[in-house]
Amino acid sequence: MSQANVESLRAAVEALRVDTSELDWEATLAGAWVNLWDPNIEWDASTHPLPDLTGVYHGIEPTLRWWREWLDAWEAVQVEYELIEAGDSVIGLFHQRMRGHYTGIDVASGKYAMVFTFRNGLIVHAKFFARRADALEAVGLSE
Repeated sequence: MSQANVESLRAAVEALRVDTSELDWEATLAGAWVNLWDPNIEWDASTHPLPDLTGVYHGIEPTLRWWREWLDAWEAVQVEYELIEAGDSVIGLFHQRMRGHYTGIDVASGKYAMVFTFRNGLIVHAKFFARRADALEAVGLSE
């Protein structure tokens, strides 16, 4: 089942990668992403680098609000990523470049990682990590 989790997550990330507008993002969130979330998802952004978005969000609606607030800041988002299978979890290694919605300034987020924990094919927990090594360690792997 874990390879299926990787492919489900890849499909959701790819859907966001091809979106070019807020309307596209909203449709992708409401479809590809929400369909991948357990109704009781825990979205742990407690270590997210943007202070206005730090916190732990429980459930689909709070998680959607987090996504909408994050996407609202950007006119365009480009993402490069790698997904690593880790049992019931998938590690996502990300590097993003964004263009500010209001400023037009290009911003690179640097590299970060996330661990997505699946149960019955749905994401039940997602957590941000500033360092790849910390995400790997969280699932019992090392570099």
